[in-house]
Amino acid sequence: MLKSRKQTGFTLLEIVVALAILTIALSAIVTVGSNRAETLIQLREKNRALIVANNILQRYTSESQQVVVGLIDGVQENGNTAWKWQLNVQPSSNEYIYRLDVKVSKDADFDYAQASLVGFKWH
Repeated sequence: MLKSRKQTGFTLLEIVVALAILTIALSAIVTVGSNRAETLIQLREKNRALIVANNILQRYTSESQQVVVGLIDGVQENGNTAWKWQLNVQPSSNEYIYRLDVKVSKDADFDYAQASLVGFKWH
């Protein structure tokens, strides 16, 4: 009598399904990794812009630096980038205090600034 042998291993269909699942999982991992890298680059740029904004505020809120109401702009280098900044000095409700709004951008367009800070100066 002939005995039938039980076949061991995976069928072609099982291998194709496993490869499809592996492909989907790996593509998701690669997508998440690239999104994370892009987010880190954006955060680094924002951090550098905030450093520039903080430097400008410290410069103009110091005791020795005199300010007048109006717009002041300039350029400061940070991280191999020439950051454009704009300082808007305004009077506040207290006649002895100025409000200083700083915006920092890579471009001259301050509507989409990478960073903005507000400070106050006693005069």
